[in-house]
Amino acid sequence: MRRWCLIIRSLYFTMEHHFTQLDDGASADGKPASNFGAAVATVLLALLLQIFCRCCRSIYRNHVKKYKFSSSSAAANMDRSIIAAVEKILKYKFKDKRLLEEALTHSSCREDMSYEILEFIGDAVLGLAVATHFFRLEPRLNSDQLTQLRKKSVSNKRLAHVAARHGLNRFVRRKDTAPLDLIVRKYVGAVKQGDDHKNLAVPGILADIVEALAGAVYLDLNFDLTKLWTLFKDVLVIDEIKVPKDFKSSEIIGAQNKLYGLCGKRKWGNPVYSEVKAELCEYGMKYVYSVKVETDDGVCGHEGDEKSNPKDARNSAAYLLLRSL
Repeated sequence: MRRWCLIIRSLYFTMEHHFTQLDDGASADGKPASNFGAAVATVLLALLLQIFCRCCRSIYRNHVKKYKFSSSSAAANMDRSIIAAVEKILKYKFKDKRLLEEALTHSSCREDMSYEILEFIGDAVLGLAVATHFFRLEPRLNSDQLTQLRKKSVSNKRLAHVAARHGLNRFVRRKDTAPLDLIVRKYVGAVKQGDDHKNLAVPGILADIVEALAGAVYLDLNFDLTKLWTLFKDVLVIDEIKVPKDFKSSEIIGAQNKLYGLCGKRKWGNPVYSEVKAELCEYGMKYVYSVKVETDDGVCGHEGDEKSNPKDARNSAAYLLLRSL
């Protein structure tokens, strides 16, 4: 590879020299640069591109060979009973068992293989699948509500809880991870026994396992998102996630602006918003705001409903006050 790089570099500087001569627009005797110089530069450019393409193909082939070698080695090392147990949990039989083996390999176990790439793919795929599921289930949901549902469904906390319930930590290949194993066992034990685990550290490896398995299934299904979700909506026990019923119309979304406009039109004082509550719940913050307006008949006010962000909470308060005016 170094030899190829040196060849490319020398060709580049040679080509640059020829193009510099052409840019000068004239030779030493004041005549236009010859067509021969342009031809040489063109040939060198074509040669440079050809060598670059060959280098890219070489790097790609080496990467693929390394992956195949690593995967075939993994196939010989992983117990078939582990593969069968995980497939039973997922209710899916892998066509390419090597994907499952990679999804269950921690970076501490092997230098040439880990579940990190599959985890990355699974993270993105599960987020999209969940958003698609809830959007189809209830099209009236707004973007904030869809975001909250996605957080509840595939947050690290939620995925770790899912992994603990299924006991997926038992199947991960790892090495010299005693401190991490202790944290995982403590967390999994609390989840399985139904103890309060909210104050326990959430082991990131548990969420990683679920994401990596999702990535492996997605690849094994040849990128079929619908089939993936058919399997993983049961793995994630998605029916436990409650869909909100307070669908916000455009009137609620723009309530602050409408209230401000009404106050200006009637020459009242500007609306004054106050934070009533801001609490950290299991899946995020919850806010409640109130609003007061000084009218001709005195001060009128209203408290809004509980919302997941301050803007929605203020809009809720403004909307309810507008209805009462």
